[in-house]
Amino acid sequence: MQPTRTALPYHSRTSLRGIGPQGVSIPHLQAILFAALLLLIIPRPASALAESEIDQRRHQLQQQRELYKQAHDALVQKKFKRATPLIQQLRSYPLYPYLLYQRHRLQLAKLNTRTLQQFKDNFADTPLPNKLHRAWLAHLGKRQQWPVLLNNYQPELANTSLRCQQLWALHQTGRSTEALQKVAPLWVQGRSQPKTCDRLFTAWLKSDTFTEQHAWDRFWLAMANNNPGLAKNISKRLQQPDRILTAKQALQLYSKPEQLTRLDPDAPNYQQLLQYSIKRLGRRDPAQALHQLQQFKDNLTMDPDQTQKLRHRFGLRLLRSYPESLDPLIQQINPSLDDKTLLEWQLRNLILTQDWQKIEHLIDQLPAPERFSGRWRYWKARSLETRSEPNPQERAQNIYAELANERNFYGFLSADKLGRGYSLNNQTELPDNLYLGQLSQSPAMLRARELLYQGQRSNARREWRLATRNLTSQQQHQAALLARQWGWYEQAIRSAITAKKWNDLMLRFPLAYSRDISNSAQSNKIDTSWIMAIARQESAFTPDARSPVGALGLMQLMPRTAKETAKKAKVRYRGSYQLTQPGLNVKLGSYYLASLSRRYAGHRVLASAAYNAGPGRVKGWLEQRKNIPIDIWIETIPFDETRNYVQNILSFSLIYSDMLGLPKQLLKPHERWATPPERL
Repeated sequence: MQPTRTALPYHSRTSLRGIGPQGVSIPHLQAILFAALLLLIIPRPASALAESEIDQRRHQLQQQRELYKQAHDALVQKKFKRATPLIQQLRSYPLYPYLLYQRHRLQLAKLNTRTLQQFKDNFADTPLPNKLHRAWLAHLGKRQQWPVLLNNYQPELANTSLRCQQLWALHQTGRSTEALQKVAPLWVQGRSQPKTCDRLFTAWLKSDTFTEQHAWDRFWLAMANNNPGLAKNISKRLQQPDRILTAKQALQLYSKPEQLTRLDPDAPNYQQLLQYSIKRLGRRDPAQALHQLQQFKDNLTMDPDQTQKLRHRFGLRLLRSYPESLDPLIQQINPSLDDKTLLEWQLRNLILTQDWQKIEHLIDQLPAPERFSGRWRYWKARSLETRSEPNPQERAQNIYAELANERNFYGFLSADKLGRGYSLNNQTELPDNLYLGQLSQSPAMLRARELLYQGQRSNARREWRLATRNLTSQQQHQAALLARQWGWYEQAIRSAITAKKWNDLMLRFPLAYSRDISNSAQSNKIDTSWIMAIARQESAFTPDARSPVGALGLMQLMPRTAKETAKKAKVRYRGSYQLTQPGLNVKLGSYYLASLSRRYAGHRVLASAAYNAGPGRVKGWLEQRKNIPIDIWIETIPFDETRNYVQNILSFSLIYSDMLGLPKQLLKPHERWATPPERL
């Protein structure tokens, strides 16, 4: 069923004093939406349920939730006799399959093909059968039950570890030739493979199937992957003297690529060493690499496209460092007009020196999509307004006026230029209660809701993806409203984005964990809207968020930073596992943010940049680029991630100020210049 659409148009063009007369405020809309969502607390069929029946269902659900916890805890403790009767009482509870899965995982030795197939048939609409199948195959390999493993192996379920187990099973059941012929693609990789592959690799390395070429190929893959330890180990399997010598030289050049000038052009594998060392040098000294690329142009056998790609790579690294002399560098790298990345970095170098005439000229040479983006239209206006003639000034004002209608960082900057209110362009739609009731009762959604209640967020996300994978855009939007009703903020945000409902600000920017954030803002004397913006940008309000580098929780704290901050804040802290608790994460994150605010004299731009990239980098950027207008400083931040981060934090803070009914300022007066802290 398609949801019906009821739109609440809202076009907020607000002054710094409050909401203009053209629309109702976002806080008022929140009250309307909250009242509408209350109707969906208990999904209703065509006829309304009697109040006593609603109470009865609530009581039954609460009982089931308590029984589930008891059964789950009994299984964790491996008290299967206690768990079994509890599980039997929960056949009608949405998470009944998860208890069976948990019991099977803890008793894999008792699992067999028939039981697994029965589980698959009964719960095919969940993510659990494949997880159980994968775990059982790994168990069979560990127990060396090779025939059973082979009979139940499915390639689509296999990761590298299981693939190795399957080939080893073939090897152990009289099919060694077939197995060993399939090992090379697993071994010839630029990274170490799982330990479960070791015995298979050992047998393969002793067989006639392995050749020196395999080792040679893997050596260079490891070097390209910046894994000299693996490469050194692989080099021990080389036999040809020239390859042994080349590998030794390559490992030396990894540490000292500048020694490429000592290479003998007549030596074996000279081209491979020369190309590798120039690429390696480009990571450490791009200026020298660019020079050597020119010096050795007659020696290199690379085709022109490869050479130009290297020029692009080295030139980009140099442009990000803002060299003192730009023109000679541009002549060296010779960027084409359709190379938007190099052109944009040329522009940033020109913006830093405020060479407005060249900026205006180069913007006109950008490819159309970039030329008409908010970013480069804004800088076009900035260049035009520096000219004294009336016509360019008028053109600049016209561009600012167009941009001021947009809800983005450059639109907000433009509104400030004109002294106008900000255009938030919010458009919120009320839920379709009938459709939402049906969606909330789908089996996957019921499981997602209960997993969320039980604190199993990863499993809840899997079920949500399963439930929403075939929804239309409008249905995704309604699903976002359902997630928001549950207090599942990150899923509401992601579903709104999937639905491309960019203008539904109440979904995309929820006032999540508002009590914790408000209390922390007051105690640390920083803006509530700023903390909201940081949490929204860092994790989209995902309590269990974990970054690739190990940052945790709503405000993405590194464990070491959290420990140091807890000591300063005199907060009891037992370990990083606590950082997934929203209250503690916000308390520590806000305290750390406040310390950065004090360090930079309340300058949110500098403090936000430091929160993302670290105070050390911000110190270096201020030493290189200080006492310049803040829009120039932000645009010339060398890291794309940090530049976008700072722009988002400022924009999100403004949006949250509107939601909280506070005055809105993209930049406070003392934030309009990039000034070192001691001079603020």
